[in-house]
Amino acid sequence: MATPLLWLGVLSLAACVEAQDTLDVVVADGRAIDVMEETELSPSWAALPAVQAAVDGARRHWSSVDPGYEEEVRVLAVADGAFTQPEADEHAVLYLMALWPRCCPKVGLAIVEGGEGQGRLLRNVAFEGTTVGLTRVPDLDGDGRDELALRSAFGMGGDESESVTLVALGAAGLEPWTATATYQGGCAAGRDGEEAVRILATPGPSPRFVGERYTRSGCEAGPWLPATGAEPVVFGESSGETYVDLPVQ
Repeated sequence: MATPLLWLGVLSLAACVEAQDTLDVVVADGRAIDVMEETELSPSWAALPAVQAAVDGARRHWSSVDPGYEEEVRVLAVADGAFTQPEADEHAVLYLMALWPRCCPKVGLAIVEGGEGQGRLLRNVAFEGTTVGLTRVPDLDGDGRDELALRSAFGMGGDESESVTLVALGAAGLEPWTATATYQGGCAAGRDGEEAVRILATPGPSPRFVGERYTRSGCEAGPWLPATGAEPVVFGESSGETYVDLPVQ
């Protein structure tokens, strides 16, 4: 059996009694590791002028912070939504600038106007971390702007772990709300037993979150079995990233 995921803090116990059918937003699901293959994105994303402008801005930033960094640019994930203002047509583009050091790759988040792909760059955020994917989370707090779930993954010695950080784009920059573990396993090291958490949210002025924990005893991609019902999600602080809002011209 896998070691239980580390839960770092506690939200209101009221979330525990929230009826399952009112939890209508899935924030993250650790069981998705079964289908989390590297997404083949169109090369046209990296060629967009707005994305190239974001990369240029990130290059200037990282060159000043770490002049010797080894650049490896590629687009990791794209999500569509309204991230900077209500009813906007925007793309959130997660891009890699450098893969090493392994602990803390250099990545960026660009918000680009939608339409036919020629929209301008609206926001550009640089940070270090093991973030490898992102998904849109429909507006949770009622401000008309969608949130983003940033998925992070890390492996060492055959152990693998994943976590999610829920973030919003505010006037002052990228604002992390919460972070929690979503998957843990040691299959690559020959240790059976995996654990995953599905995070659900109840929208409102103060959104409420619960988690459903699942386990499976083998490493053959068999069925996930419920370990608990909906419980209050134990959230911690964001995982230490410093988000730097870069100038946009």
